[in-house]
Amino acid sequence: MECPRCGKDMLKSNNHVFCSHCGYLDNGEQIHGYEEKQVSDLEIYLGSEYDTIVRNSNSKSCFLLGPLYFWIRGFVFLGFFLQVLEIYIWYLVVHFSEASYLIFLAFFFTRVIAMIAYNPLCIFLYKLEIKYIKKKYSTSYLPHLREKMHNSISGLGIFLCLFVVVGILICFYILYFGK
Repeated sequence: MECPRCGKDMLKSNNHVFCSHCGYLDNGEQIHGYEEKQVSDLEIYLGSEYDTIVRNSNSKSCFLLGPLYFWIRGFVFLGFFLQVLEIYIWYLVVHFSEASYLIFLAFFFTRVIAMIAYNPLCIFLYKLEIKYIKKKYSTSYLPHLREKMHNSISGLGIFLCLFVVVGILICFYILYFGK
């Protein structure tokens, strides 16, 4: 027998038939201690990427990609702005200090911030998008949330963008330190 609430197989005991997944009893009550888990709008919107982003288990890619991580997540303008800001911070560190090794510390510092802050910022921005979708499609927003979220740039696009950014940094290094 399937549970009418969650669709899982129900188990039989001496007195009742019950669902071991959600706690539903055959008399319509619920076993104490079980709670029916409601999926949040954010979980629906992100799908399989929900756990990765919420648990920050992709912090290594945040470190390696830096602001380009936002390009993958669909926030191209924010990624571009943060990339320019990051390069400007590196420039300031090199310009105002005489030690050239500080560029590596500046790189490490900005990328550690990326590891810590980028996924929570993405979650905040996704919640704003969900709020917009709910407002735009107030009566039928769930199908729009379930549509697979598309990344704005493919893996090849990210590689090319990373190549351009590294090229700019090399040119900057040659111009500044080549004197």
